[in-house]
Amino acid sequence: MTNRVSEAVDRLFRVATSGEASTLTGLMEAAARDRKRPITVVQSNKSLPLGVFGQWVQHPDRDEVSCADWVHARERTLAHELGHILLGHRGRPAREFAEEFLPAAAHGLAKIMLRRECSDGHDAEEIEAEAFASRLLGRVNSNQASRNPGVRARLDEAIR
Repeated sequence: MTNRVSEAVDRLFRVATSGEASTLTGLMEAAARDRKRPITVVQSNKSLPLGVFGQWVQHPDRDEVSCADWVHARERTLAHELGHILLGHRGRPAREFAEEFLPAAAHGLAKIMLRRECSDGHDAEEIEAEAFASRLLGRVNSNQASRNPGVRARLDEAIR
């Protein structure tokens, strides 16, 4: 895991209140407050591109994270998208996205209109967002376990 990922997760836990740090929803609220930019989460029943579980869309006044309604690991998907936001990722090149939906005959036109080239950074961003989600949810889950009275009692006994 990269230092950037660890630093982003650590920073999020520093800005979150103790109540916020116990849930992914709370951490998303802390991130929105820290960035002074709302993050809305929507359950998406629109069709996302093949293989896409969730999507982050930047609007002028807010960020929107959507999760496909059929996704089983919803928290994982939301944490992954939050990783993209907090790690400052740029997202998928518009040309690549357009070519997925346009017929092959229109790909050249899309390239001219968008005047963008695909970058090799896309895969690195996905790996980084996955690492962020793993680390973030690991910390949330360990925080929840440490609040359980039974777990606390066993930890106290082990420390003595």
